[in-house]
Amino acid sequence: MSRFVPKAPFDRPVRAVVADIDGTLTTPDRRLSMSAQTAVMRLEAVGIPVVVASGNVMPSARTAAYMVGATGPVVAENGGMVLYRDEKWEERIERLADHRIALAAWERVHAALPGARRLITDRWRESEIAIEETVDIESVRRLVAGMSVSVEHTGFAIHIFDARVSKGTGVLRALEILDVPPDEVMAVGDSENDLSVFEVCGLNVAVSRKDPRLLAKAHYVARDTGGDGFFEAVSRLLGPP
Repeated sequence: MSRFVPKAPFDRPVRAVVADIDGTLTTPDRRLSMSAQTAVMRLEAVGIPVVVASGNVMPSARTAAYMVGATGPVVAENGGMVLYRDEKWEERIERLADHRIALAAWERVHAALPGARRLITDRWRESEIAIEETVDIESVRRLVAGMSVSVEHTGFAIHIFDARVSKGTGVLRALEILDVPPDEVMAVGDSENDLSVFEVCGLNVAVSRKDPRLLAKAHYVARDTGGDGFFEAVSRLLGPP
């Protein structure tokens, strides 16, 4: 059998893969994708760790990472928190964002937009605020203008968080823990909060066409979406299963 040789843009060293969860490792109804799980297991089997990076709370992101078999650090709450195992294989969590900054911004938003509601999972959120899509994101941005926060849309919620962090800065910390240079990392995502990850990684794959800014930073746009698109990207990198 002839050796598989990946074609551009996948013909470059990849020592780790960063994957978003919702819209990337999931089906359209937000269930974990079996094809994405297969792709993660293929990567891990050849020594390429998968870093799960999400806007989800850490309990959800950690569980999703374990369910698909990802062994890399877990980045949650848009870079606000990073979970990893130390040299004794014990779990450690670093909180990189100041929750108080996000809470102050939320209080301003809620006072002006009483219809705004926090996600039910916010009871476990430790570094940011996530609100339901019952309000206009541009209205939220105008209300918090001048505060030290970022406001991003994931396609599932509106997130308000400490402007000093992003999903990209959380990924950089995860890669530092792995001792892998960012230019040898493939990032796979689908929405606005993946832009900062695409800005730091060497190979970027979009599994959705809904955000033109993400498409502009992608080296490859998958034909399929969600978990099927992630499977497609991994097959381009490693060859057919």
